[in-house]
Amino acid sequence: MILDEIDLKLLAELEINSRQSYSALASKLNISRQLTRYRIKNLLSKNIIKNFYTIINFTMLGYTHYRTMIRLSNTSSKIQENIIFCLINHPNVEWLVECGGRWDLIVNFMARNIIQYFQFMRHLQDSFPQQIKNYDILTTVEILDLGRDYLSKTSRRKKDLNWFGREYRLAKCDETDLQILNVISENARLKYKEIAQKVGIHTNTLIKKIKRMEKINLILGYKPLIDLRKTPFSAYKALIKFQNITERKKDEITNFLRTNENIVAIIKLIGQWDMEVEFEVESNEKKVEIIRKIRDKYQEVINMFEVIPLFKEYRYNFFPKDLLSEEDFARN
Repeated sequence: MILDEIDLKLLAELEINSRQSYSALASKLNISRQLTRYRIKNLLSKNIIKNFYTIINFTMLGYTHYRTMIRLSNTSSKIQENIIFCLINHPNVEWLVECGGRWDLIVNFMARNIIQYFQFMRHLQDSFPQQIKNYDILTTVEILDLGRDYLSKTSRRKKDLNWFGREYRLAKCDETDLQILNVISENARLKYKEIAQKVGIHTNTLIKKIKRMEKINLILGYKPLIDLRKTPFSAYKALIKFQNITERKKDEITNFLRTNENIVAIIKLIGQWDMEVEFEVESNEKKVEIIRKIRDKYQEVINMFEVIPLFKEYRYNFFPKDLLSEEDFARN
């Protein structure tokens, strides 16, 4: 589908904050409120926007992020659908995407500790023993969410950026807070009144709770899950292994990368790779340009460099649902 300038600007604004009202969005786009509502509904009906998710700082809930790169074998389309269905419905899968290169799937698990993660993987392997050929594990240390400034076709703006994955004090959350996070985790544009009704509390109480979670950075933002296959853009991950490098040099590289509006995230890792650079481009030429810039500028400290194309995203949910009680889980 060809997206016009209004669609791209609308997606850019929703990327900044998907909870903006129709009126606020209309004012920024210089169009009517009715047209803004129509445009969003159109993007949803055509599945260009799959849903609106909330960025929840799960480290403040006591969870660690395990990136799992899975290679499949002996899979028919039906079996692969079953594997994906199993992962989509797992309560602690944060992200699931089909990819190219050496792996077929990338899965992000949220786990309280390595034992819980081991149990997740053992269950997956027991369920599909002939299909899980091998997998690599990367532990996420920090994630820098840069956003999609390229949608507005402007150079990257100076702004506060979302870091998460660092050490945080655990957030104090009651059962109602957890219910709220669960409701908005994949439905971030719900009105306050609708959220309050689902949770079973007064709207004013709900607003106070959400504002508190935003203030302490438990809630970091609200974004659209965009199906890039239905846009002019394609997504890639560049995996980097460094050699003879200091933290100061890594910070220099990060500051260099964040100036490029096509780079949407920078992730620091522990494992086979040290850093991931996620970028989205509308041409192969732009992809090659970004890759060469990184490799040429920092060739003396780059030991290994690998690019993975990202295809279909199935899930983005930053709330570990195993925090819910059985009663809450049944309700949702």
